[in-house]
Amino acid sequence: MKFDILIAGVGGQGVVLASRLLATAAMDAGFHVATAETIGMAQREGSVTSHVRIGDDVCGSLIPQGKADLLIGLEPAETARNLLFLGKDGNMVVNEHAIMPSTQGCDEYDPEMILDFLKSSCPGTITADFTELAKDAGTYKAANVAMIAAAAGAGLLPFSTEYLWGVLEKMIPEKYRDVNRRVFDRAIESVSGNNRKVINKD
Repeated sequence: MKFDILIAGVGGQGVVLASRLLATAAMDAGFHVATAETIGMAQREGSVTSHVRIGDDVCGSLIPQGKADLLIGLEPAETARNLLFLGKDGNMVVNEHAIMPSTQGCDEYDPEMILDFLKSSCPGTITADFTELAKDAGTYKAANVAMIAAAAGAGLLPFSTEYLWGVLEKMIPEKYRDVNRRVFDRAIESVSGNNRKVINKD
């Protein structure tokens, strides 16, 4: 079995943490995992991508273009920027919450147009304002947790939600555990109406 996940976002969104959570959950589920990050000016909201490669047939830690099984996009423009990595039969989970570029001359950034493009490129795309969902549950900073929980809840990962929460429970400080549990559960509820896809683990 081989399963490749690319996570894309900007600095400060928790891209690297999300990849570590997924990688650890996959290892707890008994899979071999390789990871890598490509980080731009992360402290200045620059592009950040993480590669999570799961399975015994993994060769190298970077996902080749056109081979990702799942693209988790924490920001619309960064998702579109990394769309070339998604495989023909791949799936996407995209955060509708846009982070406007801080540089001048970016007035033409139209998140709605980008989201429409992403949905047309991958009709099964799951989109929601996961930042607002996390905020309503208690902290906007847990949008990354919401997105990986949604992917798990929709059956887009090769392991169950129990493995994912088990890792979160161990890695999150106790004082933040309850709010992250609310985010986790609400994200799963948010995808309950989607057609669940069960990944073949064999």
